[in-house]
Amino acid sequence: MFSPMSFFKGIVAGSIFLLAACASVSSVEQPNDPDTIEIGDTESEATHGLESKSVENEPDWAGDIRRKQIPIPYDFGETLAWIRNNIFGPSDRHQELTDFIPQSITLNEITPVTSLGFFGDLMQLDGKRLHFAHDLKQFFADADYLIGNFEGTIASTNGGLMASLHTEAILEDLKSLMPPERFVLTNANNHTCDFGWDEFSKSYQLQKRHGFQVVGRKDEPSILLDGRINVASVTQWSNQPCTYLAEFTDIENAYDPTAFNVLSPHWGYEMQMYPGPEQIEKGQTLLGDWDMIVGHHTHAPQVITAYELKQSNKLLAYSLGDFCTYMNIDKYRHGIVVKAEVGPDSEGDWKVGKVEWRCSIIDQVDGETTRVRLNDRCELFPELAPASMDQAGHAR
Repeated sequence: MFSPMSFFKGIVAGSIFLLAACASVSSVEQPNDPDTIEIGDTESEATHGLESKSVENEPDWAGDIRRKQIPIPYDFGETLAWIRNNIFGPSDRHQELTDFIPQSITLNEITPVTSLGFFGDLMQLDGKRLHFAHDLKQFFADADYLIGNFEGTIASTNGGLMASLHTEAILEDLKSLMPPERFVLTNANNHTCDFGWDEFSKSYQLQKRHGFQVVGRKDEPSILLDGRINVASVTQWSNQPCTYLAEFTDIENAYDPTAFNVLSPHWGYEMQMYPGPEQIEKGQTLLGDWDMIVGHHTHAPQVITAYELKQSNKLLAYSLGDFCTYMNIDKYRHGIVVKAEVGPDSEGDWKVGKVEWRCSIIDQVDGETTRVRLNDRCELFPELAPASMDQAGHAR
């Protein structure tokens, strides 16, 4: 039913988002060279414990291309949809094309070997500290690895319009959720190139120095866990053009035919709760090779489903939405967290076994703290029954 108040709130919320995104347009520098520019002062002393130079020998594929004043990765029609969905969305278009799997389900009978946890976009926090509620910690407590999208750069400079800036504090906060050696931070996303090669490279190396397992650079599109599970990070989008990002064109290099392959793609369209026909077809095609797909980018959680391919029920979580953000706007507060057990079936073929997923929600506790907690009711999907959880955070 149409609600004038909801309509008004949608316009205000979307306008705030777009105005915030465009607030720093005057800070974008105009490059003199028509093809390339340098980002940042590599001779100046860096902050956040970063070294002044990112690498001793800069690889041939790393470099900065002329930067866009309006860093939007979409074409004209997609940009209009992006504006509409951020003002009036999230959109529930295409909801008839896919269905959610239950919040606790066994897709294949296996002998569990490894439990993988997943969350969505780690967006910038604008100086706030990140806190995790007890129920969220309990949900991930029995996961062997935790995989999430690091959407931003720990940088010492202002990246300009719509750049996603992280501080080193977020790495310390993440350690309260799981030890860093059990984290995989995927860095292939549309904000990877916001600050240019030098700042990105320093941020990428800093994550490693903190002990996190990091993936998503052009030469590191995937990482092998326990010698058996290959996790790949590629992106469909980049706000700024660059040459050092693992993209969908690198997907063959990211695949390991000897391993269980997990694809973590940055894809789809923002503020859409359901994938469209083209993305569904692409996902099913990818599952012809990949063993499971857990995506991100949309800033609104999308459907979690499964498809039967090659005598296996394969998990496809199209997008997990936002895991954290500084914005206190309701439409950007929602996410999904997932756990999946993987291991061999009776014939020795590795597959996904038990899957559990829950909705999460972001609270701005005060001016200094952002909290992430589980949400029994998925507010963006009212047709879903509230989750019933035991004390360990498992769906019943």
